[in-house]
Amino acid sequence: MVMFNNNFRTILRIVFVFFMIVMKDIHANSGLPNPSVRPEAQRKTIDIFANTLYWHTSETLDWAFTLTPSQNSLQTAYKTFSFDWDPGFCIGLGYNMEHDQWDTQASYTRFQSKATDHTSGSVTPAFLAARLSLLEPFSTGRASLNIDYNIFDWDLARSFLVSKYLVLRPSIGLRGGWINQTIHSEWTIPNFLVFFFFSASENLKQRFHGGGPKGGLRGKWCFGNIRKHSFSFIGQFEAAYLWGHWSIRDKYIDNLSTVIHVITLDRNFGSFMLHSFMGFGWDCNFNHDRSHFGVKLGYEIEDWFNHCQIFSDASGSQNNDLIFQGLNFGLHFDF
Repeated sequence: MVMFNNNFRTILRIVFVFFMIVMKDIHANSGLPNPSVRPEAQRKTIDIFANTLYWHTSETLDWAFTLTPSQNSLQTAYKTFSFDWDPGFCIGLGYNMEHDQWDTQASYTRFQSKATDHTSGSVTPAFLAARLSLLEPFSTGRASLNIDYNIFDWDLARSFLVSKYLVLRPSIGLRGGWINQTIHSEWTIPNFLVFFFFSASENLKQRFHGGGPKGGLRGKWCFGNIRKHSFSFIGQFEAAYLWGHWSIRDKYIDNLSTVIHVITLDRNFGSFMLHSFMGFGWDCNFNHDRSHFGVKLGYEIEDWFNHCQIFSDASGSQNNDLIFQGLNFGLHFDF
């Protein structure tokens, strides 16, 4: 969360500087077109695009805690997951309409992330199924968290020429899909009942799917042109509100033939999401300006509010954000 706050403050500073540069440019060129004037009519074209993602996942979730004696007290340490950077992709298809600069796009985004952690000593599980076994504390604990992200987007947008250097593209649309999280943990007691090696495993799954409306604004400020090549600064902000359904299941099993199922009542409520992107773009027209090729590279953040709904017996009901942030490298071609 500290990393997210620092990055968010940095993005706000960049937005402010970008806004001041744009306003200065607009007011300094009194001969520029009126903001209500449309760009020149575009041809009917098909737009194909693909993005490579390199994201880092952040989610606060305690999976166990340890107790360590210290003089006349006990020290408690909560164990959480730390994610690495992982690749993903986004592919899409669009259509640029000849009438009034409207365009529409549909895309699919796929991303998977995994975090692992382990501990030893006097280990107590955080989730209810293992706690109900009444065998804690365990001697060792190992856990992994897998996130499977599959999201579909559709939007309808219209471009506005604010100045000869700045184009704004407000959009509305729909977003939907599913995000599944699976926590697999293993627990052991080497000298349980003297010579018996005790082992247990727990699988906890949170499945989310939902859909709803979204809206956003994309800005593109061209700061340089070389013949048919243009270079620009790109900023985008989107918000979505999805009606979501959460299904949570917890299963524990050990080598004493103990099986425990914990079924949490399904939850249905709105899921709020914010997405922002900032970066640079390069565009090139060819084939007598009938075709267009573009490249973008930037940093983005996507925050799913209150997405983690897993109940932890260590710290109670969770309402933590699920955050994805990292690099986005994209290619698009329209013809």
